[in-house]
Amino acid sequence: MKKEKLKKQTNFNTQKLKNNKAITLIALVVTIVVLLILAGISISLVVGDNGLIRKSKDAKKQYEEAQANELAMTDEAGDLIDETVTGVAKPVKVPVGTKASKNGTIDGKKGSSTNPTIPKNYTPIDAGEATWGDGTSSPTQNAVDHGLVIKDDKDNEWVWIPVPDVTVMCDIYNTTEYTLTGTSVKTKLYSKSEVISGETRTTPGTNADPFYREPDLVTGLEDTSQDAMYYKTMLGFDSKEQMAETFVENYTEMIESIKKYGGFYIGRYELSEAGVQKNQPTITKINWYDSYKKCQELKASEKVKTEMIWGCQWDATCNFIANKGDQKNIKDSSTWGNYSNYNTANNYTEGTVGYEKNAGSKQNTGSSENWKANNIYDFAGNCSEWTQEATKPAYRENRGGVCVYDGSEYPASCRGGNTPDYNTGSNRR
Repeated sequence: MKKEKLKKQTNFNTQKLKNNKAITLIALVVTIVVLLILAGISISLVVGDNGLIRKSKDAKKQYEEAQANELAMTDEAGDLIDETVTGVAKPVKVPVGTKASKNGTIDGKKGSSTNPTIPKNYTPIDAGEATWGDGTSSPTQNAVDHGLVIKDDKDNEWVWIPVPDVTVMCDIYNTTEYTLTGTSVKTKLYSKSEVISGETRTTPGTNADPFYREPDLVTGLEDTSQDAMYYKTMLGFDSKEQMAETFVENYTEMIESIKKYGGFYIGRYELSEAGVQKNQPTITKINWYDSYKKCQELKASEKVKTEMIWGCQWDATCNFIANKGDQKNIKDSSTWGNYSNYNTANNYTEGTVGYEKNAGSKQNTGSSENWKANNIYDFAGNCSEWTQEATKPAYRENRGGVCVYDGSEYPASCRGGNTPDYNTGSNRR
């Protein structure tokens, strides 16, 4: 996909007409009649149909329309992606853009955390309590809290994760630079510690406890003679420096997007060969590099960029699920995820409403309404998900737990590191 730079939103300053009142002394010989005539002419020039006030208002309106048209044409030409609504759902994330285009929010304008922008080639879907209404007004807060859903023209589905304050994910005011592991590439932006209470991160380039960090490279496969096979052959980077620069650039785009648009889209289902669609075999036995590539192939238009989910986005989704809508337990997810102890945690026996006879074994995407929260399926259990978060010297993190374990031990919020070449797990990416 063509690389495009984020541009700052134009500030439109409304012109204000200043009416300066002045009295001109005319020769004493001028009669009162002449003065009245002059006064009448002046009033007509100011407030008449072709007066200064009317002309000023018309000029202001024409200026604003010209600006909007220019932005719409620029966006349609694809010269910029300055409405990035990132997104991803278990390894896939979606940035998008449409400024003043026909497919903005449902009211045709740039959205917000409670009224998300709908990308071009995407359609809003009513899903339970998460309804988009009649298409002329913003969704209700209740609808947003339950996970608004959009669908692209390839039948991939995405759920809006509102993030009104991006500083919970990243300190955007940080001025200290940190160097990514094994490179000279620096960044000021990195994921904040404790996005979820009790979960800690360190800074890029630090291989010391607590280890978790992003954006960053890992040593090992990305720092040995095997590197050509992985980041060169599989990802197409010329060097570790280029890979590090790309990670920093993508991370920055993601944070700027959330800051500007108030959230991101996450895939509604786990990743399959078909994309993020219901009732598909979840992809497993795939290493981090291949998963990274597949996540980039899900864009539905030139206005959309998809990529593997970042750890701070996973955490933001956990917070959304825990505090809004269905309000599920993210630190013991036994009762709402496909885990080996799902039935026992709910005291379900065969024949009980909610009982799942296949709990504890890998299932197709979105196989059960019992295993979803805020319209996101299998965020807890079933198969774990690769993320871009680095851990320890040589690991990448996967999240969400797996079906063969307990949801108390491996809940939605859990982390589990593996070397990025790991591809033997039948219940893992």
